[in-house]
This record gives sequence, structure tokens and C-alpha cells, in this order.
Amino acid sequence: MNALLTGVNFLVAFTATGNSLECVHCSSNDGTDCSGEATTCTDDLTRCWTITTELMQVSDSFHRVFKFCGREKEPTTIYREESSTTFFQVESHYCETDNCNQKLGEITPRDNTPNGVKCKHCFEDHSSDCETEETRECTGDMNKCLFMSGLLCYNGKDYYDCTHRICTNIASPEQHPFYNDFVSGDIKKLEVTEGISDA
Repeated sequence: MNALLTGVNFLVAFTATGNSLECVHCSSNDGTDCSGEATTCTDDLTRCWTITTELMQVSDSFHRVFKFCGREKEPTTIYREESSTTFFQVESHYCETDNCNQKLGEITPRDNTPNGVKCKHCFEDHSSDCETEETRECTGDMNKCLFMSGLLCYNGKDYYDCTHRICTNIASPEQHPFYNDFVSGDIKKLEVTEGISDA
């Protein structure tokens, strides 16, 4: 699971054209800022985007940032998921003037208040399923349960099958930042369900 959380891949395409928008293009695996050349976007890319990720494992925190030209149809989003040992957030922001994405990537602070929703919690390495009666209480805006399996884990060389059940803040699979990997078949299962009731 941890490799999936650190292995964010974004398809970024841009080509020089006439008087189109210019955006900073760069990425960093160490922090919320990066420096790069201004890139002239193609006519169909009308926004400058910054996508920032945060991975928290026990007492350690890791950040990555990506800056690029993007399409107008893509929304600004905050995605969160949490297990007993890991919290992961992906936050995207756009702007529409030349080189407006120069500033630091943003991570909106999470709310750690328990919200009454409980989800099954498990992780299985080299497996396509994990069944458990163990639950954990979700916090903040994470009021749904996520089940994922497929090529989620990374051993430093290759992705391999693993599975997890965790809390999330999205309402449907289509809102997951790795939904395209589900469509392509690298992720075999991607389900979002209601939380478990104590009643």
C-alpha cells in the first residue's frame, strides 16, 4: 500500500505554441516546492496546475509536488485516505495567468476529530483480497470506506498485487486520483461504500 501512496503518476503533455498560457513545469519528490522553466502550453491546456501530495507514516511526513499545464475540465480537489498507520492526501489547485503556479504547493490541514463512521481495516501483501472484522473510526471528512486491490505496491523495481480497506473522503470510485489505473486494469477492484453502523 505504501508504494501506491508514494507512486503518484500524472500524464502531463505540453507543446510550444504562439501566444498561449505559460506555466511553471517541474516536480519534486522532497517537499512542496520545485523550480523549473516556464513552459508554453498548447491551446487546449488553459490552466496552470499544482498537485501536492502528503504521506504520513507514524511520525514521518513526506511531500511531493507537480506543476504543469492542464485542462480546464479538471476540478480542484482534495483526496484523503487513512489507515491505522498511514494518512495520504492529494490536493490540486489551478490558476489562469502566466506562471501563476510558482508558489508553494498547498496542503489543507486535516481534521482529526472522529466522525462516527467506521470502516473495515486491513492490508494484505501479494493478495487480491483482505477480509477482516477489524474496524477503525474515521475522522474529519473521511466518511466513506475504500476497498482497493491490484498493482498497488512497489518493491523498488516492480509493482505487485496488494489490497487494502481504509477510510476515505470520496463519494464514488470515479473521484479517486488513481481511477485511470482502474480503467486500464492495473487496479483490479476499486469500491467506495458506506461506513459500518453500530446499530
